[in-house]
Amino acid sequence: MTTRKAFLVAAATAAAMSPASVAEAAAPPARGASDKLDFDLDAFNALLDSAQSHKHLFASVQINGGEVLGAMRNTLNAYRDLGANWNDVLPVAVFYHGVSIVLAFDDLIWDRYVIPLGSKIKRGGAAKQIASVRKNGPSGNPCLREQGGDYDTSIRSLVADAGARFFVCNNAARGLSGMIATTLGVPINQVYGDIAHHLVPNAMLVPAGVWAVHAIQEQRFTLLQTSLAPSE
Repeated sequence: MTTRKAFLVAAATAAAMSPASVAEAAAPPARGASDKLDFDLDAFNALLDSAQSHKHLFASVQINGGEVLGAMRNTLNAYRDLGANWNDVLPVAVFYHGVSIVLAFDDLIWDRYVIPLGSKIKRGGAAKQIASVRKNGPSGNPCLREQGGDYDTSIRSLVADAGARFFVCNNAARGLSGMIATTLGVPINQVYGDIAHHLVPNAMLVPAGVWAVHAIQEQRFTLLQTSLAPSE
């Protein structure tokens, strides 16, 4: 069992989202008992130590309309067109640095925190990123709901079709928890605790997204970085 101290600097994480988001986040809250992430390195390695011939890593710091999920689906469809079995393909994604981590939160977290956050900070990168997938649609995580058809980019379909896995930066989760706590007036430990226990299927918090990107490549996964800089 490996334990790593996570960061609680909300403003620094907001800066990775957009310059405007920094103004939306107040000073970082004090550290608390939930600073630490109990992370099982052996379990992490076991998830990646698979027999698939085709192992692909998709990394994203921004939502950008869910393009990271679209890239995963397009990759699977390409293998299908080439006659390969999806059982021989393992797609994984790392969400880190910015607001992309909300893709890995379930419907409860979207309804309780993400949608209200987007409504409160009507300007700035974080609000635009949330709106890029929500589009004023129904409640819950819009990227979790199955859409049907050959180009279903939902998280549920990617998990069902190819056992897709999702790794979420704990540093970004702590920073976003601070931003949510400041904006919505909710205790940060409550927000972080809710987030940690309400991830989408096949998702795991990791000590740092940047570490996970490297660690996963060491397991012979090829890398596609689907987004780098915040979009305005």
